[in-house]
Amino acid sequence: MPTKKLAAPDWREDVDKWLDTLKAGARSSETIKTRKRQLVTLSNAIGVSPGEVTGEQLVSWFASRDWKPETRKGYRNAVHSFFSWMLATGRRDDDPSDALPSVKRPQPHPRPCPDRIIMRALAKADESEIVMLRLGAECGLRRHEICRVHSDDVMHDLIGYSLIVRGKGDKQRLVPLPDDLAETITKANGYMFPGRFAPHCEVTYVGKHLATLLGDGWTAHSLRHRYATTTYAATHDLYLVSKLLGHASVETTQRYVALPDERLRAALAAVTLAG
Repeated sequence: MPTKKLAAPDWREDVDKWLDTLKAGARSSETIKTRKRQLVTLSNAIGVSPGEVTGEQLVSWFASRDWKPETRKGYRNAVHSFFSWMLATGRRDDDPSDALPSVKRPQPHPRPCPDRIIMRALAKADESEIVMLRLGAECGLRRHEICRVHSDDVMHDLIGYSLIVRGKGDKQRLVPLPDDLAETITKANGYMFPGRFAPHCEVTYVGKHLATLLGDGWTAHSLRHRYATTTYAATHDLYLVSKLLGHASVETTQRYVALPDERLRAALAAVTLAG
């Protein structure tokens, strides 16, 4: 059984009290778990107590890490939140995290998984994996949202079925659900993907299964891009797509929607020189 990771002794009390403020603010259990892991990593690497940390030390530590921009931004948010709390509660007279520069994130192009790739994956998937694929491609769910799908989350209205999705920060949204998929989830009588040691499976379990099935570098997130792109092509309503994806900002949604192929081909036909 793996050893539970703890913050360095000089950090433990402060980290625990800071985490209590996140719980008091109704932050999700996943967010609290992530923030704790980030501060544990920092506390075990920095070598001094939280009251002695300098901005120079933080900058040096961040500079030494080979992180993707999203990971770097997540750690910066955690560190800034922790030291801001220390300043506000009188545990420090300054905030060393102010020395950390903002993280510039590249704007990646949307990469929707092609239907031919999804159909190929469906052909070799088992019953459970088929549901995973469809929840990503037909409902736009994130990996951790797929993990938490429960039979009680299926709703029936006058038009058809919808699924209550529990997204980031435990925010809930409704997405339309195909009738046959709704029936399959309802028959689970509990979590659709139960875990071995927890009520539902881990995020990595879903991610690995989908990445293996799709192959060629396609991931669960590319299914979400596919959902965003096809929904926008059908509705031309970016605000609606944003709500279905659970985004707080339409600006975020724009990074998910690829220009539909037929519009690209129409543009190509218009600019191609005759003869």
